[in-house]
Amino acid sequence: FQIEIDKSLKVPIYQQITDFIIKGIESGTIQVGDTLPSINQVAREINVARETVIKSFSALQERGIVQAVQGKGFFVMTKSVDIRNRVFLLFDTFSAYKQTFYKALRDSLGPNSIVDLYFHHFNPKIFKKLLRDAVGNYTYYVVLPFDYPEIADYLKYVPEERLCLTDRYPGYLKSGYSAVYQKFDDDVYKALAIAGQLIKKYNCLTLVFCDTITEVPAELKEGFERYCRENGINYQISCGIASDEIISKGDSFLIIDDDDLVRLVEIANERKLIIGQDIGIISYNDTPLKKVVGNGISVISTDFKMMGETIAGIILNNEKACVQNPCRFIDRASF
Repeated sequence: FQIEIDKSLKVPIYQQITDFIIKGIESGTIQVGDTLPSINQVAREINVARETVIKSFSALQERGIVQAVQGKGFFVMTKSVDIRNRVFLLFDTFSAYKQTFYKALRDSLGPNSIVDLYFHHFNPKIFKKLLRDAVGNYTYYVVLPFDYPEIADYLKYVPEERLCLTDRYPGYLKSGYSAVYQKFDDDVYKALAIAGQLIKKYNCLTLVFCDTITEVPAELKEGFERYCRENGINYQISCGIASDEIISKGDSFLIIDDDDLVRLVEIANERKLIIGQDIGIISYNDTPLKKVVGNGISVISTDFKMMGETIAGIILNNEKACVQNPCRFIDRASF
């Protein structure tokens, strides 16, 4: 087929090329698996610059309508030409609260958008490969970084106006990126201040926190220690809950990892300690299950649903924004 345009129209030439191909797919004259004419051929036949054709084909590729195969050209991949946003979402690992975020983002973007979810598992090589391979195949990129400074270089693969950071904004990154993030030190400090009277019921508050890149950032520990020091709270920091952990009446815990939470509840039950009276438990990051288990687990948590909705708004409105997502203490029966 030969692409046709009308240079007398006010519609940009690259958009006319895109529209022509989309209409051809919709009508059936262009089929899934067909090869598009080469960039040079189109530029020559309609007498436009190669850059104009590249811009059109790239827009189709970002929406997942065509795919570039090196040395062979662009192939039509789908009949679903109504997709307006194709979003690359890169998380660290899967969790229940990230599922809440993902669902909110997907639902808020609407039926004309696709969200492809990937995980880097805190592995810099995987992070780099996934991001590099994705460039050019999506209209927008939502990325959860971690404490590895070379990530600043990897993010340069993506046009800045199409990138939004989520959950974290590490200090090694320059300012200027769109982001919806948590400020962990301030968040935990303010949440503990709200829970202050409850904390005083107990003899000691233990933060169960492993200081590695795969855990919540070290800023959380800094905010915890600052609150306890300034308010005269007896505290300690532990790297985990062992199956034979010694806990006593009057102990209280801020638990980061849900596996530690399960072990702590099991130990308390074995020793006939009443959670919320004999010992106190606050978990970090809310999930639907924590609302109902044992009459409810108290949590410090950002609003992951709001985080997903806010990023969807940035994408749909083509905005640039850097937003601190709200965090709160939710008092339930466990504290």
